[in-house]
Amino acid sequence: MIYLASSSPTRALILKNHGIKFEQICAKFDESGIDFSNPYTYAYKVANAKKEQFFKIYKDIDRVLFADSAVVVNNQIFGKASSDDEAYAMLKAQSDNFSSVVTAMIFVSKKINFVNSAITTYKFAKFSDDDLREYIAKKDYVGKAGAMTIEGFNKKYIISQNGLTSTAMGLSVEILKRYLW
Repeated sequence: MIYLASSSPTRALILKNHGIKFEQICAKFDESGIDFSNPYTYAYKVANAKKEQFFKIYKDIDRVLFADSAVVVNNQIFGKASSDDEAYAMLKAQSDNFSSVVTAMIFVSKKINFVNSAITTYKFAKFSDDDLREYIAKKDYVGKAGAMTIEGFNKKYIISQNGLTSTAMGLSVEILKRYLW
């Protein structure tokens, strides 16, 4: 059994769907002050900050998984949209463009520790404006990096994919399983 130090329902679902026994510990993490200069190391820096903050509170917990994801479009990091307008702008940037999802995982235990960063890149077709507005109105983008739901809205617009779908969903579970079994 592992502990998932994340409030993400998607990460919890990924673990459940892959038969990994876990307990979810939801905690607020302060992500302010994380260096944005390199979009391909940002997710790792956030996951590492979560780890440091977590162990200040939970000193004796073993087998803890930390993760973070960032959407990168045109070398710009897209975090979680704070409004419908911001979500719309993020999704318009992904439309008819390449978008990468960088997911970092840190697993800490007494027996094994590992760090992994993985990237999944998509080429998307042009998004229908009506689809965009409907998706945004449903608020399905809330809590999602780059307002992206690769298993939802973005899925029908995929032209090509390089990398794991689980990475794009926020947890590279195929890689994680190699270390847990």
